[in-house]
Amino acid sequence: MSDPHISGETPPEELPRRSSYGQVVAISLALSVLVFSVDALTPQRLVVSILQDVPIALTGLTRKRRLTVAMVLFGILSNILAEAINAHEEGSVSPIAIGNRFFSVISFLLVGYLAIRIQESSLETGRTLSERRRSERDRKIRSLLEELSREGDSRTILARIAPRLRTLFGARGLILAGVNRTQWTDPLLTDPPGLFFWKAGDDLPGALALLGEASLPPQSISKLSLDPLLENNRARGGLLARISTKKATTGEVPDLLLFLLDPEDPEALAILREILPVLEDLLGRLELLRHLEESNRQLLRKNAMIQDLVSGLSHDIRTPLLAQNMNFRLARKGVFGPVPDPLVRILDQAAAANASLLEQANRLLLLTRYELDDPSLEWSQFSLADLLDEAIAEILPLAMDKGVILHRTGEAPVLEGDRVALKRLFLNLLDNALKWSPPQGEIRVFLEERGDNVTVTVSDQGPGVPLEMVPRLFRRFGGLRPGSGFGLGLYLSNQIAALHGGSIRYAPGAPGSLLTVDLPKKRRVLP
Repeated sequence: MSDPHISGETPPEELPRRSSYGQVVAISLALSVLVFSVDALTPQRLVVSILQDVPIALTGLTRKRRLTVAMVLFGILSNILAEAINAHEEGSVSPIAIGNRFFSVISFLLVGYLAIRIQESSLETGRTLSERRRSERDRKIRSLLEELSREGDSRTILARIAPRLRTLFGARGLILAGVNRTQWTDPLLTDPPGLFFWKAGDDLPGALALLGEASLPPQSISKLSLDPLLENNRARGGLLARISTKKATTGEVPDLLLFLLDPEDPEALAILREILPVLEDLLGRLELLRHLEESNRQLLRKNAMIQDLVSGLSHDIRTPLLAQNMNFRLARKGVFGPVPDPLVRILDQAAAANASLLEQANRLLLLTRYELDDPSLEWSQFSLADLLDEAIAEILPLAMDKGVILHRTGEAPVLEGDRVALKRLFLNLLDNALKWSPPQGEIRVFLEERGDNVTVTVSDQGPGVPLEMVPRLFRRFGGLRPGSGFGLGLYLSNQIAALHGGSIRYAPGAPGSLLTVDLPKKRRVLP
């Protein structure tokens, strides 16, 4: 049932050409031999050899220059041999016959030349038509690829490319059917609509069922089990190919079987073999993109849930902590009655623990703001030296309790930034330095102007950061040691610096740690 124009391994366009060539050669040789035989048997005065022009002219249909030259030479030789036979039979050479033979040779050469020119013209015309067909085919392929690159899910894009595929191959009909190991599945597309095909859920015909997931390269429809497809659609033949998208995904998407009914393009099989890998790659990318988009939507939903959870918990935690903090202060002042000395120490410890929890709640809220919400900043111009002095003043009571000395040196011009956010940044750095400073230790804050930037270095005399822990230093929830808390302080500080177009870097001290903040003096437009 296969179409002879698309079956076999031989390129389709070669089949009719070879058949025509053989026929022309046979006819030309037969005519040449016949003309020679008649010429040799007739008197010299009859110019039968002129008929050799006919087989020579026929060679112009073959596009074979060598055949034309061979027939011209055969005509000349047969002309000479026939004259020799005639002269021997008649016992003399006729001058008129010699003249006729000469003009016959001239006609052979002229007809041969014209035949060769016809061949060259035919070849040039063939090349022009071939280039035109190739250009038109390339245009159709580009149009097909443009449809594949447009947005949409796989089924929508398949519906758009089906008519273009059909036009590309000049097919009378096209069918795209999903297939798993044993059954037809969705999607099922036919162009034009209404073509006969099995329904989704029907078992695969015998030959296809035996293949399973084995490779199925483009080929002519020759399986007996597919005869109903051809007969019910009144097709003489067609092409069949598997379009696999599983290699680009997790195997959840079924393969597609492509059926082309009665393609007119003689190179249809070669074209299908050429574009099939491109179709598979692009459809696989589309399915992968769909999978990534779905994963992204799920991540956004989870992100929103986390945002609501963190924000809600932080607010719910802050309210009782603020109330408890107020109660501690009132109790410490004796509002609820005299407070014994042992209870004073307990109240102070409880107030400190409460303040630590409140600070963590505030940091969680800041985390929500800088990472999940819109981290908009309130820009203004201010003195960075004054800001550092304020931060040092706030942390100074805690430093004095521990016996730690705070020093600030250096000056810098006015800075442009979010004053509240930057104060939080430096309070976090100072708090971190104080936390790990030994009693009677020293914390130094050095302010320096460097070109368009300013740098603030905070150094302490603590144990420093183990080398293997340095990569985690600015990570979210990256507490480095037992008792170091959630690890939000340095992470939030790094976020604030990044929002200002700056950065924070760590270096080991001798002893302790050096944390250096680089900030631009003027506001930068961030991407």
